Amino acid sequence: MAVRQLESGLWVADVTVGKRLDGSRDRRIERHKTKALAQKAERRLLAEKEIKRGRSYGGILFGDFVDQYFWPQKTKLRGNTVRGYKRDLKLRLLPAFAEKPVEDIDRYAIQKMIDTCSSKKVATNARETLSSILSLAREMGIIQVNPAGFRYEYPAPNYHDPDENGVWLTSFQECRKIVEWVHRMKPGSSDERMVVLGLGFGLRKGEVLGLDWEHVDLRNKIISIKQSYTEGDEGVELTPPKTPKAYRDVPMFAYVYEIIKTWKPDQGAVVKSQRGTRLHPTTARDRIRRLFRDARFEDGTPVPRVTQFSMRHSYGTSAINAGMEVSIVSRLMGHKDVTTTYNRYVKQRTSDLVSATASIDKMLGK
Repeated sequence: MAVRQLESGLWVADVTVGKRLDGSRDRRIERHKTKALAQKAERRLLAEKEIKRGRSYGGILFGDFVDQYFWPQKTKLRGNTVRGYKRDLKLRLLPAFAEKPVEDIDRYAIQKMIDTCSSKKVATNARETLSSILSLAREMGIIQVNPAGFRYEYPAPNYHDPDENGVWLTSFQECRKIVEWVHRMKPGSSDERMVVLGLGFGLRKGEVLGLDWEHVDLRNKIISIKQSYTEGDEGVELTPPKTPKAYRDVPMFAYVYEIIKTWKPDQGAVVKSQRGTRLHPTTARDRIRRLFRDARFEDGTPVPRVTQFSMRHSYGTSAINAGMEVSIVSRLMGHKDVTTTYNRYVKQRTSDLVSATASIDKMLGK
């Protein structure tokens, strides 16, 4: 039976693994502090039950393990996570390991799979998906160590298009200039709203599209992140935020507040399609691309080609460069910990490094 919670708050794994020598049921009941620990215990007990039935996991093929054990244990994954896992399995993992016993997947085999990947990002995604699958195999006692957790050599980063994910802004002055430009060009439009929510609050793409007017508090100048609108394996869906810390309140900059006031608060989604429905993620991406394609400010200078991806990163980098304490930036962006903020959301351009060096020279009188 599924794990259950007691009145005491403890979680219980309750599995009958077989019969004792006297013919009575061999029922195992384990109590744990968290649901996750109870679920791990349940998987371990179910594995023991299978062994007692005369079935051994020894030699189970990777493809069979994914179908018979991995997917049945992962019924509550977010839709976009399932989509990513299926992509990695189809393109990388099943071609490499489908007919290979799980316990035979070693460091050499994984490195060989990584070597076939076209870029570091593709390889990293495939390895992380494999690690999730082998982690379950380890919990079930099929393997003793998860080899996907080792260090590997990755393909060199692909530098053919440095702006593939959009221009990464590094100051709030740059962010504000673009926000005010789109406000002049397309006031009140869904394009403007996506830019304001991306550069002005640092929201994830799904959080921008999932924001409802009931979560916008103009009186206190705060928006509350309570849901995300993403495209998963079964289509688009409203889901809880990415992590528990992604539930958060984000205050408005004064200039952003003045723009949002002009949007005439309504019901339902803040960013809507022309039909009045919540804007589809693919449509949102295409609209942002068109908005910034060959765009120019009124003085003729090019508008930086930002994307939904780079807007969030621009917010994080600008906040750090403005002197905001990293733990505050991490909380504003809904990161699990500050290392994510530093390692993935802070980037400096060469011009920023030159300016910083020049400032030191000036201070030293050189």
